[in-house]
Amino acid sequence: MGKIVVGCWDCDYCGADRISGEIKICPHCGKPRGKDITFYMAGPKNYVKDPDKVNKNPDWLCSYCNTLNPDDNKFCSACGASREDSELNYFQNKEREKEKAQKREEAAKQETHSAQTRSAGRSRLPLLLGIVVAIALLIYMSMPKARGITVDSKTWERSISIDRYQEVEESSWTLPEDARDVQTREEIYTYNHILDHYETVERQVAEEVFDGYDTEIEYKDLGNGYYEEVEHQIPRYRTEYHTETYEQPVYIDVPVYDTKYYYKVMKWKYDRDEITEGADNEPYYAELTLSDTERETGRSERYWIISGKHTYKISYDLWQQVETGSKIKATIQSGEILSLE
Repeated sequence: MGKIVVGCWDCDYCGADRISGEIKICPHCGKPRGKDITFYMAGPKNYVKDPDKVNKNPDWLCSYCNTLNPDDNKFCSACGASREDSELNYFQNKEREKEKAQKREEAAKQETHSAQTRSAGRSRLPLLLGIVVAIALLIYMSMPKARGITVDSKTWERSISIDRYQEVEESSWTLPEDARDVQTREEIYTYNHILDHYETVERQVAEEVFDGYDTEIEYKDLGNGYYEEVEHQIPRYRTEYHTETYEQPVYIDVPVYDTKYYYKVMKWKYDRDEITEGADNEPYYAELTLSDTERETGRSERYWIISGKHTYKISYDLWQQVETGSKIKATIQSGEILSLE
């Protein structure tokens, strides 16, 4: 058995503190040790001269009057109840109280979190309302709207895209069949990452080496006003360094050459747009006179109505129905007339 140290306790009735653990009844108010006291160590260590006479078992808690009694007692020193009718000892009671405290703490945290969530929700409400209003405004602005407008003028534009069959200069790792004026060069196509050699390299390696034991003293609460001094042997290590060598691979990038072709080849490529435009009611496409090396690749047309400072896109069918100087009622969305009423 290790050395036995006398602990202390505080009376939970009168508040007297640092009462010796050897004393079972408060010398100030005469109340026995109750279930809410906690043993602790304070001040210089008071070792028991004959530790073999100390019962190392924890006090037991009377279920009737909540008095802590020495393990030797068969009956409660305060109310006389039999120990057989009680269930908890000092440590079991502390564990139960700890569980109750944890549950209260968790409940308090949950309530705090709920309150913070409610508060955050209230604080975010103006921001959320602002976002909702902004989204609603954008949706409203993008929705089709019926509007009366005066047609000040009408404009149009028609376009024809032209490609030309022409000679272009290109380069590639493969040669087209119709290429001409071909020149070749040996150029780097890619790189191969290959092992070239090994180098002997030194490095410092740390190693933890056993260096003996340190004695660590722990005081075990016996749950009866006493503490047992327990020694532990803790292994101690020191860090030592040594040099070791290893073979480190060294790689190099070796270029891979291939034949690259520089050549001329005939291809169809975009050349120009033939555009016609006007502010009258007679839109037309440009008359084309194409050579053998030219071709048409597509046509497009766009129409607008101008009213004051606003210019609206409109389809050709609707554009034809509108007269300059007239007042119309149109459904408009994002600057485009969708229909006429």
